[in-house]
Amino acid sequence: MAALTAQQISKKYVNDAPDRVMLYEVSKVTAGDTVDLGPSGVSADYQLVKQAAMLATIIAGTASCVVAGTVVTMPAGLANDAGYLLTGGDTN
Repeated sequence: MAALTAQQISKKYVNDAPDRVMLYEVSKVTAGDTVDLGPSGVSADYQLVKQAAMLATIIAGTASCVVAGTVVTMPAGLANDAGYLLTGGDTN
């Protein structure tokens, strides 16, 4: 388990509304890795993340992530994997 760095996550889509939806491309992620998407994290995109899901090359389909405030924890089954992280939450 480790915190993702700015080199491991990049924004691919944002709807830029108060109820924000974002798509990130992530690389080299393992189950239990975390990423802080709040003001003090690698990506200051949210005040509160309400939901997150991961679509990766190893996981068959999508898997829900654990969310606590602005910190998203990657789901089980990932091992140095790459894919997409879809998130939704508040910007205010």
